[in-house]
Amino acid sequence: MSEKSFTESLTKLQNAASDISKQATTLEDSLKLFDEGMKEAEYCKTILDKASQKIEIFENGEIKDAEL
Repeated sequence: MSEKSFTESLTKLQNAASDISKQATTLEDSLKLFDEGMKEAEYCKTILDKASQKIEIFENGEIKDAEL
């Protein structure tokens, strides 16, 4: 099973936020959606942090083109 992409995770986060704002969503469902959204947000943050580290290493010249 492959990992989900950043885009998939971001879409799930956006959907959770949208669903929470609907008046028909119960408190219990809103809390569940919030928890799921926080997990997706953390996943997105991890991906962005890794990308930022790679960019910083590349900008500092620590990675050769062959390693990219």
